[in-house]
Amino acid sequence: MPKVLVVDDHATMVRLLTMTLPSEYTVSQATNGQEAVEMAEKVAPDLMLLDVNMPGLNGFEVLRKVREIKSLANTKVIMVTARTDESDRNLARQLGADAYLTKPFSPLALLEEVSKLLSKS
Repeated sequence: MPKVLVVDDHATMVRLLTMTLPSEYTVSQATNGQEAVEMAEKVAPDLMLLDVNMPGLNGFEVLRKVREIKSLANTKVIMVTARTDESDRNLARQLGADAYLTKPFSPLALLEEVSKLLSKS
């Protein structure tokens, strides 16, 4: 069963993302960047849904740290963020994000992206 880590500092968004995912996924949650890194090391998710704007470590910093951890090298990462600037998209790509969705997002688009990335693992 694929493992997904949902990371966002807004509880409503965490719930929305979690409820959007099919029940055949095991979902873990984190509400800030430091917790995200610790949870990722603990559960070794197949995929992370990662917000950018968070207190403490932001999503880009989390992504950088995740990519440095050997055991998480194959974890797929979808940035789910309100940041729409091309420079943010480029930074996410440079840091190793597999996809970038902007809020508000289409649940169908999210599911398609998740399914596509998990089928590659």
